[in-house]
Amino acid sequence: MDNTHLGLPKAFADLGLETALLQALADVHFVDPSEIQRKMIPPALTGADILGQARTGTGKTAAFGLPILQRMNPSQPLQALVVVPTRELAVQVEAELIRFAKHKPLHLQVVYGGRKVLHDIKLLERRPHLVVGTPGRILDLNQRGALPLGEMKFVVCDEVDRMFDIGFRDDVRKILGLCTSEHQTIFVSATINDEIDRLVQRHMKNPQRIFTAKPDETMTNPEATQYYVAVQPWDKLRALRLLIQHENPRLTLIFCRTKRSVDKVAHGLQERGINASPIHGDLLQHKRERVMRGFRTGKINVLVATDLASRGIDVHEITHVINYDVPDDPEVYVHRVGRTARMGKSGKAFSFVARGEGQLQTEIEKLINHLLEDYRIPGFTMSPEPSLARGRSYEPAARTVPRQNANQESLSPEAAPVTSPPAATEYAPSSFATPPPAARPRPITGRFPSRRRR
Repeated sequence: MDNTHLGLPKAFADLGLETALLQALADVHFVDPSEIQRKMIPPALTGADILGQARTGTGKTAAFGLPILQRMNPSQPLQALVVVPTRELAVQVEAELIRFAKHKPLHLQVVYGGRKVLHDIKLLERRPHLVVGTPGRILDLNQRGALPLGEMKFVVCDEVDRMFDIGFRDDVRKILGLCTSEHQTIFVSATINDEIDRLVQRHMKNPQRIFTAKPDETMTNPEATQYYVAVQPWDKLRALRLLIQHENPRLTLIFCRTKRSVDKVAHGLQERGINASPIHGDLLQHKRERVMRGFRTGKINVLVATDLASRGIDVHEITHVINYDVPDDPEVYVHRVGRTARMGKSGKAFSFVARGEGQLQTEIEKLINHLLEDYRIPGFTMSPEPSLARGRSYEPAARTVPRQNANQESLSPEAAPVTSPPAATEYAPSSFATPPPAARPRPITGRFPSRRRR
């Protein structure tokens, strides 16, 4: 079939995709496959188990989703499972797969924690063909009998390395162990470690390893220009405000280590008139969804997030990523920077590096095989440590001379006797450490003796 006359993407047709999927790709203006899509789709169409690694933002969802959608049987419900680490990523993956399945008679459903489990049970009663979900909710629904896993024909673990990082290791193993029927298994991730290799050996049969990152190639998107900013901890928020004002980004994603820092940074930016919102695990699900809708539509320009909440923020228009806190794990940096410069677009990534964090920066540069560029924020100068600025470092007060009596006032300065206070009562900074010898001890009763009022 000559797909050129049909207006269908010929490059995807050459990979073996059917017309229904090609029509959906044409609807969303997919023309040329990325490297991971070009390498993964053909073997996935044959039913082979696959371990795929590619940089974040290179189209891994289409790489595993398109072959599964083509091979699924429309007459069989609950035959495909996609496991993802976070709620936001679950919603994003489902939305992407729905776009690809637009012209096929398939029903897809997403399930995740944070909402009533009875709601998900009712959705599963519609018998969807493919389910996208987070590990905890998948196991919960399975134990309730609403989501049987024994007949699954396709099992995908997306961002499998991140699931291990955030404590889903045992849940993923349980889910894979419950998928007892003959099925195709696909793992995709930005990084591969020894733990993932052990999981592959146990749950895959002769997997094809598809790595698109070359040994001498940076693991982050080359379209993302990466900088580091030398800044002290007490100057971070001020530096962040100046950086945003100078860069004037369209959409910015800021990463913090803790939920408390997320709230603090978002509030500090809001005080300066910057349209920022926080997102982390303590927010109610409907608030998280409202924040994400505002960010995707551009109503919110700056999103401050923890690493866990950021998974699934697949917004192609993100122009800037700012690491307010440098991650302790270099692989986390790869995921963070992967939020910008997606699908061939350009972007910038800034990392605030404080004193004592140089080794973290070095480890990141070793992993990504790239040196971060030094960036100086225009108009920003480091300030002294707040404890010093408040006057905790001080000079001892000048010693005072006792007031002279009336007889001494007529004497000349040379003749006037100068008396010094006793050494025990002399003022000095060290007097704060030990009480003067003449000080009376505090009574056991907790009251000082006082005169009785008459």
